[in-house]
Formats: sequence, structure tokens, C-alpha cells
Amino acid sequence: MIQDTIGLVSLGIAIISYTIYITHTVRGSTKPHAITWLIWALLNGFVFSEQLAAGAGPGAWVTGAASIANVAIAGLALFKGERTITHLDWLCLALTSVLLFSWQTIEDPSIAVVLAVIIFMIGFVPTLRKSVTRAHEETATTFALNGIKFFLAIAALSTLSVVTVLYPLVLGIANLGFALYLIFMRRR
Repeated sequence: MIQDTIGLVSLGIAIISYTIYITHTVRGSTKPHAITWLIWALLNGFVFSEQLAAGAGPGAWVTGAASIANVAIAGLALFKGERTITHLDWLCLALTSVLLFSWQTIEDPSIAVVLAVIIFMIGFVPTLRKSVTRAHEETATTFALNGIKFFLAIAALSTLSVVTVLYPLVLGIANLGFALYLIFMRRR
């Protein structure tokens, strides 16, 4: 089935993109923000279960892989990542914790996915804040590949609906946009 093939390609891109990011982090050229990656790990775990329940099929594989990779990066960030954590970063973590807890009471999958998108964007804030002055501490290639993988994940979905499409669509756009932002900031 074509969706299985696209799902596998998307999963392969995810493995490559996270391998690059983790390798750069171990070498010290990338400094991930632990709060961002912790938020994304939790979020992707929640979204993966929602996608499976909504019948996403192979299109959900990439979200499951992202959750596992995000846990690894969050752990690695504690030792090799960004050391400056601001009040804004803690606020982002607190807010997403409340939103993730609230998620459990939401019965409408469409509202849950919109909430997931909001949580993802809040989770991006600590990394965006850091990247304003230190864009060289992020790996643009990883974010570009992640953008591509999320668009491929959409093509691999067994069921197309707001519940299955909105999250990978927004993440695809946000990741590609951030990659372009990093490239722009480095050249500036």
C-alpha cells in the first residue's frame, strides 16, 4: 500500500533528522533547550495516541518516533543543552502542563488537536527565545527535515480529517519556517 511506503519514508527522514540533531548535541555544536524538548516529548506522546485512536495508520508512525526522539533529546539537553532557563521558559512549561492536564477532560478530538497545536507553539518559545541571539546553536537541517517528514506523514494518513491532518500540517510549516529563520539569522 502506498501509504505504508510513504509512512516508512517519513519515518526514515525522522530517524535521520533526529540522528543529526543528537549527534550535533553530543559534539556540542547544538544546544537544545530541555524545556522545549520535554514539552514536545509529552505532547507527541499524547498526539500519537489520539492519531492512533482516530485511525491515522502509517501517518502516525512519525509522531510516535518523534515522541521517543524528543524524550532522548530532552534528557541529553540536561547535560549538553541550554543552561539558561528564564521565567518565560518556566511559564511555558507550567502553561503546557495545565493544558496537557486539561486535555484529559476534552472529549472532542478536534478541540484536542487544536490544543495540541497551541501546546506545540508554546513549547517552541524557549528555543525561539534562545535562537534570537544564538541561532548557530540549533541545527537547521533537522528542522528542515522535520518539516518535510510531517508533510509526508500527511500523505501517509489513512484518514484525512482535522484530527489527523492539523497537527502534522502546523508542525510541518513551523519546522520549515524555523529552519529558514535559522538560516536567515546566521547570515545576518
